[in-house]
Amino acid sequence: MGLAHLDITRLVSEVQSDEILKKLLLVERKCIVRLYVLSAFNLAARDNDSPSDPFLLITLGNQVFNDRENYILDEPNP
Repeated sequence: MGLAHLDITRLVSEVQSDEILKKLLLVERKCIVRLYVLSAFNLAARDNDSPSDPFLLITLGNQVFNDRENYILDEPNP
């Protein structure tokens, strides 16, 4: 019989582990997401005749987090 059956066994186990991994990744799970924005550089001006007034707008699934009240006036490098 030789050692050929070992290669087949390894191939079958890799296919099974791939299927298990796919199933685990497709399951919806609750988790905590933390986002740290430390700095931004050379943001494009979105205002006419003045620098940007940057703020964060984050979308996570159906939730939207808007930090517009904390914008920095005319600062392209916050």
